[in-house]
Amino acid sequence: MNISTFRASTLLLVAFCGMLLLPRPGHATDLVEAFNLALQSDPEYRRVAAATRAVAEQRPQAISQLLPAVQATGNSYYNDQDISSAFIPVGEGGGVKFNSHGYSLNLSQPVFRLDRFFRLQQANSSIRQAEAEYAAAEQDLMVRLSQRYYFVLANHDNLAFAEAEEKSLSRQLDQAKQRFDVGLTAITDVQEAQAGYDRSVAQRIAAANGVDNAREGLREIIGVYLETQPALSEEMPFVEPDPADLDQWTNSALAQNLQIVAATAAVETARTEIKVQNSGHLPTLDAVARYGYDKTGGRFGATKIHSDVVGLELNVPLFQGGFVTSRSREAHARLDESLERLETSRRLAQRQTRESYLGVVSGISQVHAFKQALISSETALRATEAGFEVGTRTAVDVIAAERVLSEAKRDYARAKYEYIQNFLLLKQAAGTLSPEDIALLNQWLVY
Repeated sequence: MNISTFRASTLLLVAFCGMLLLPRPGHATDLVEAFNLALQSDPEYRRVAAATRAVAEQRPQAISQLLPAVQATGNSYYNDQDISSAFIPVGEGGGVKFNSHGYSLNLSQPVFRLDRFFRLQQANSSIRQAEAEYAAAEQDLMVRLSQRYYFVLANHDNLAFAEAEEKSLSRQLDQAKQRFDVGLTAITDVQEAQAGYDRSVAQRIAAANGVDNAREGLREIIGVYLETQPALSEEMPFVEPDPADLDQWTNSALAQNLQIVAATAAVETARTEIKVQNSGHLPTLDAVARYGYDKTGGRFGATKIHSDVVGLELNVPLFQGGFVTSRSREAHARLDESLERLETSRRLAQRQTRESYLGVVSGISQVHAFKQALISSETALRATEAGFEVGTRTAVDVIAAERVLSEAKRDYARAKYEYIQNFLLLKQAAGTLSPEDIALLNQWLVY
């Protein structure tokens, strides 16, 4: 997807969902609505958008330097002269007071200013770089938003798991006390059950604090607090990357990754800067025209001058103290810097693509494995509780089984969220992440 198509699709999504920009009371704000809020509110994205608009002005500014310049000037002076000279007879000198004024209209048209043509080329590459960075900021916003959004859901899951564990261990504590009262168990079982319950209370408090922190992180991007959010569906699909070829994804990243596109444009700008600075050794030629009028007074009476001037002005730089040469060396060094940044972007994109691709592939296996582990943990807990009822298991065994079950639930939920994030990061690294992907992820949420 090219940059213009990407931006057009984003604007279409904004327009389509414009009515949803503010969450309604009692309404669960889904991922698409949150994305539209972020487009309107996220300071980092808005900063890049403003910077892009600013860079876009470089082109009309560069064009203006190739067009005629017209300037009008005027002056009016009061003159007080005290004249003395060996050529003026004694007694005929003295002071003279008079007014003088004039005006002129000047036109200048560049004929040969090579640096200004290079500046126009430079403006074009700078605009391409800014547009790529703007599109990259949109993709980055999608990733940051989804991370914060799902982080809230993950912390809600942790809170639900903690509350369920606390409730179960509270029930277990009550049973241990009842069994101790009738002499069926030792006081150590009650103490172990009490310790497990107290730990679950602390974990539930920490989980509640995690929810608040996660909501604060999401508000930093979208500008408002979300009261409710839909949950992640248990029926969400887990699909392999398409195409299922790591090398194809890597090649796509090297060709389309927006950071690479921006870095490539920056290299073009740096190369053109060398030409701009080297042109400082070249002469410049301007076509000029001037119409002027001057009126002045003096000892010998008033004088009026009307003048019309048309011609060429040639400026040949001879020596500027080494300034041009130094600027040329600086431009070469800046080019080297840009080339290294481009190589950094390429290597980073390649690494991120491979990590995300492998993360998606392994994530699917992990989700299935953790789901099976969750089923096994639930079965083990039921068996342990049954053993505790008949006296073959202790409260310590039950608490341990509860802890294993809670960890299994967290691992299963975390694996699903990590799969989603790797899915987004893979598309971002390949340069293909778009608002349509946000809409796809939104289908995996349930109210």
